[in-house]
Amino acid sequence: MTRKLAFLTGVAAIVLFWSLAAQANLPAILPGPLAVAKVLGLLLGDPGFWSGTLGPSLGRASGGLALAFAIGAPLGLASWRWPVVAALLAPLRLILMGLPAPVLAILCILWFDGSTTTTILTVAALLVPVFQIAVAEGMGAIDPQLDEMARLFRVPPIRRLRRIILPALWTALGPALRIAVANAIRVTLLTELLSGAEGLGAAVQRAQSWLQTDRLFALVLLILALIGLAEVALAALTRERKRP
Repeated sequence: MTRKLAFLTGVAAIVLFWSLAAQANLPAILPGPLAVAKVLGLLLGDPGFWSGTLGPSLGRASGGLALAFAIGAPLGLASWRWPVVAALLAPLRLILMGLPAPVLAILCILWFDGSTTTTILTVAALLVPVFQIAVAEGMGAIDPQLDEMARLFRVPPIRRLRRIILPALWTALGPALRIAVANAIRVTLLTELLSGAEGLGAAVQRAQSWLQTDRLFALVLLILALIGLAEVALAALTRERKRP
């Protein structure tokens, strides 16, 4: 309860500071919380916004996240099982981890047509190393003595997977997922903004170009809310996995 109260107090402090700052500025520069909340309500009540803006962005972020996991998880298993594979993939992993997201997004836009595929590939390329490292480290966290004991006592494979392998794997994969989901949304927004693909990124670009600052702030709040909801859901899943 203390942590929740502290969180709400922090939110209230930000809103109060925002309100005071908005009173000292023009609405076109810094709209107040009430004006932004009104626009946000209009956006959420518009079916066209869900189908034409929010839906495509969430679909691209989810597609990139799924593709990154589908590629990164097997690479992580191979890296854990065969160190030579880890060494072979290390240069590519370092390139993908060190390459700034805007640069990779621009390259993907140049190589492809700036469509949904471009955004999905950009998200996946940036997140594959995250899952590769997480899976390799999670498998490396398995207690070898406990695993050997399970083999000696002929523990069924499914039970061994649930009780030994998955808990160790989740110690690294859980935090990686929390980071990856937030980054998937941010990279999707960035790629859409640069490519002009219809979605949250294009909506942000239009709001900025037309000086619709209240709409811009509403879109930012929506993006933060999406990341926050994903964070809460994954944190709850992590706590659930830790229960015996």
